[in-house]
Amino acid sequence: MNDRSRLALALCLVIAGCAGPMDRTWDDPTYQAIRDRYEETDRRVANDVNDDSVWPSTDIQSLDALSVDDAIRIAIDNNPRLRSAGYRVDAATGRVTQAGLYPNPAFVFEGEALGSDEAWGGDTIYKIEQEIVLGGKLDRARDVAEADRLTARAVFVAEEFAVASRVTRAYFAAVSAAERLARRQELAELASQLLEAASAQVEAGAATEPDRLRAEVVTEQAQMDLEAARLDLDTSRRTLASAMGLEETIDLPLSSSAIELPQLPDQEQLVAAVLEANSKVSMARIALERARAAHSLAKSEGVPNLFAAIGPRYSDRDDETTLDLSVGIGIPLFDRNQGEVRATLAERLSAAAELRSVQLDLLAEVSEAWSAYQAALLATQRYQGQLLPKAERTLDLTRQAYERGKTDYLRLLDAQQVLVESRIAHVDALRRLHEAAALLRELAQTDAPWREPRAEAGDEVTP
Repeated sequence: MNDRSRLALALCLVIAGCAGPMDRTWDDPTYQAIRDRYEETDRRVANDVNDDSVWPSTDIQSLDALSVDDAIRIAIDNNPRLRSAGYRVDAATGRVTQAGLYPNPAFVFEGEALGSDEAWGGDTIYKIEQEIVLGGKLDRARDVAEADRLTARAVFVAEEFAVASRVTRAYFAAVSAAERLARRQELAELASQLLEAASAQVEAGAATEPDRLRAEVVTEQAQMDLEAARLDLDTSRRTLASAMGLEETIDLPLSSSAIELPQLPDQEQLVAAVLEANSKVSMARIALERARAAHSLAKSEGVPNLFAAIGPRYSDRDDETTLDLSVGIGIPLFDRNQGEVRATLAERLSAAAELRSVQLDLLAEVSEAWSAYQAALLATQRYQGQLLPKAERTLDLTRQAYERGKTDYLRLLDAQQVLVESRIAHVDALRRLHEAAALLRELAQTDAPWREPRAEAGDEVTP
């Protein structure tokens, strides 16, 4: 090979190295923190599914008490489904890059008439072959991949709010269970006092044996309810730990009070927020945009690509170097991708109909959740404003009458029991209220206080 051949070959290699964009933007900064924090440990789990020791630990032990926002923050840090959704965003980001890459060139060596009598070297050819993409296929393929990436991001956001909703419901279920256990303990004590009083009256001849039997039944029922309340509290705390992505039961006191009523906008504002921000609507809109991009891609794929090759030819016989050039293009005679164009058009029309269907379904969900929220709110307000004060007033008057000898001890115990049962019903109404509010926040996907940094002790709180 002479100097001119070497120079021509070097030129071809330089051209090959420069052909096509070399975009390597793999990272999505939105989820960089997830990858940096957990990628190493998750890779170890992926390599050894039995290695449970690598899952990240939580700083819950550093807390003196657990608020609902703290529980949500810990859940978002530890929830494997949310982290999986974050990695899917990263995967989709890589596919966006891949979809926009130009086809690689090919380096081809050809030898003709090698070993002939006239010239042992014959003709040697060094060519660079390149497929030239026409019709804007790369841009349209990137649009489709970008729609998939946006869908993955919407799924991540939906999972984030779903985690927050699950934790909120589990948190206030545990709060209610603790309060219910305390009230059941009061009822059990009252039932025991009722049985003692009934037994004393039977022995004194002031009551009959059926009265004592009735008190025994009430006592047994109160003990059964008390044991059920203990089991319910244990189960609710385990459920809360599971929702937070933890294996151990949570023993910390729960600092967020159920008596603090959730603040939500009115129904019209909620509906507007749902139709604007809900991930299901976002995904339906992205699906419509993806179908449009896929339809455009299908039409562009009917345009054939151009194939070109260029390179030097060295003739040992003539001792000269020439340049070979070839160009080819397909003839869209039979296959113009017409079937895929028709299919993607139908999918585009289907996506438009699906968007409307999603909106209607969400409107129904908001209406149902709002109705449950209003019913629970009304019940809570009536217990706080009317029923509990009346039950407390009744107990106070009955106690005064008992102290003056105007009524018996059994009536006093009955008034106390009515008050405790009213408080239990109030606790249940508060739990339903927070569950409905959590569902409405999950649907609206606008209020996310857990994203704010945790307030440390001594920080000033702006009213």
